[in-house]
Amino acid sequence: MGKSKTIYSTKGIFTKLLEDTEKEHFLIPTYQRGYKWSSEEDNSQVKVLLNDLYSAYSNSSERYYLQFITLKDSKQAFEVIDGQQRLTTLTVLFGLFFAKLKGEDNFIANKLNYQIRKNFLEEFIYTNGGIQKITLFETWEEFISENKEHNNQDVFYLFHATKTIDKFLSNIPNDELLKFFNYIANKVQIIVNVLDNEMNSEKIFINVNKGVKLKDEDLVKGLLITKIPLDNKDEKYRLTENEINEIRSLLGKQWDEISHWANRKDIVSFYKQKSDGGIGWIIKLAYPSINSIKSDIPIFTYLSEQYQKGEKATKIFERIYSIKLILDDWFNIPEIHNLLGFLLHSENNYTLSKIWNEVNGISTKKDIIKILKEIIIKEIPFDESIQSLKELNYNDNKSELFTVFLSLDIIKCLPINKEVIDFYNFKLINDENWSIEHIFPQNPEDLKNITDFSHKEIDILKELLPDKINEDEISVKDADEKDKIINLLSKIKNTTDKLCIADTEKSALVYLLSKNANDLHRIGNLALLELGINSSLSNNFFDKKRKKIASKVSLGRFVPFHTYDVFSKLIIKEKTNLHIWSRSDILEHEKYINERINELFIYLKQI
Repeated sequence: MGKSKTIYSTKGIFTKLLEDTEKEHFLIPTYQRGYKWSSEEDNSQVKVLLNDLYSAYSNSSERYYLQFITLKDSKQAFEVIDGQQRLTTLTVLFGLFFAKLKGEDNFIANKLNYQIRKNFLEEFIYTNGGIQKITLFETWEEFISENKEHNNQDVFYLFHATKTIDKFLSNIPNDELLKFFNYIANKVQIIVNVLDNEMNSEKIFINVNKGVKLKDEDLVKGLLITKIPLDNKDEKYRLTENEINEIRSLLGKQWDEISHWANRKDIVSFYKQKSDGGIGWIIKLAYPSINSIKSDIPIFTYLSEQYQKGEKATKIFERIYSIKLILDDWFNIPEIHNLLGFLLHSENNYTLSKIWNEVNGISTKKDIIKILKEIIIKEIPFDESIQSLKELNYNDNKSELFTVFLSLDIIKCLPINKEVIDFYNFKLINDENWSIEHIFPQNPEDLKNITDFSHKEIDILKELLPDKINEDEISVKDADEKDKIINLLSKIKNTTDKLCIADTEKSALVYLLSKNANDLHRIGNLALLELGINSSLSNNFFDKKRKKIASKVSLGRFVPFHTYDVFSKLIIKEKTNLHIWSRSDILEHEKYINERINELFIYLKQI
């Protein structure tokens, strides 16, 4: 017998499959139940299939997949183990197409052989004249009154299926009928599973759903589990049927195990995958070439090709399963978890697939950690020669700043300076939107609702702003606005008590702080805040922000470790006022950041 493919069009089932395998027809054995698909109700199997097919055609779907058919090699024929109802319905459907479309090659004739209903098919289904006879009868009673020899349950269902399909096709405009026929014949696909001819046909059962468009990974699951017996075909020892069923059962459980793991919320979040991604992302790690396949079912298309080329289904499955085990190990080893999580969740170009390419083939924990450390060193903008971060601009380097602040958080969970190694919860990072924000307000949005400055805040403004500013240094064309800026600076410098900012002066304040208070742009005046929390803090100075953050934490909201330490002033070594954020605090914070990043680099260099 020639080797069959895994997937065929519906036309190919009746033509190419039989040609490839040198078979004459499909055989429906006597032990199987007869044709039982209902067709009269709206939710009947025949109507659901017809509606699904027409919907796929109307939506111009590239392909539409019906469920598996399972066949057994039986000399000149294929014994249909599972799929009788679908094949029979398709046979009737094509028979009616051929009756309505003159000149089309009748490729179904004598291809489906019912051991107990052969005469009916030959008389009424395979020929244009025969199938047209059925459509002329209004009722089942009229039909059997003239065809008493066909008065049985199988023919009853076939009669009604024929009438239903005929009515459905009659409602399709003539200019569309040929297009619909060609779509079903060439674009509707069926996956074929051919069993060993020594298996006991009557004991084989595979659950299927008629007319369901299958997901890519469902097709792969079916392909691998049903093809496992063929892996042993050429070996001296042939598996028994019980052994085959045990293997399939085990593989099914392992597949479900992979699927459950791959869809866990913590796993999906940690590895930055789509919540509805199934296990496709794991399979693509095993076979990255899938990403270049142009198909609506790229995974199945690629793996079925690999199988046709000789890669055993068992090996394909083992490769997928082994990657799940590796990823699970990484997730559960704290140090790898934290290093890998940092790369995945910091704003760089490292995806899981890119990291996988870097570490693929590395088996030891030590070597994996070494490679992850080397990658991280390249991602943090730190100049080791001066033990300081490279200059980062708030407006232009927000991704780099996010990376720095995330690293400051993760340091607390790494074995640095006797820190207890622990799992960092990246899900808390992944589930929120984050922003880099000024601790002492600087942005126009931050300042728009601020009207009063206390004497302490005035002291900070004096500290941050220059003593004076010349008119030619102001990059504003409007003369009145220039005067406002100069006058407001003088007002700030000469105020010793409370300062009120009028609405007309706010634009001048924004200009002074954004253009002249250079220390406000330093990394020491920045912190990582969740967007929702930041929106409630932006119109406040440090003391109110500090109190609100403490309140958020007490209510169970997540605030990054480093951010909390900043607003609690736990990182400020010098004597400082807990209620204000001064220029010295900005500089002290920046010093602390550089010290911690330097400690991180010392750890990263320990290979």
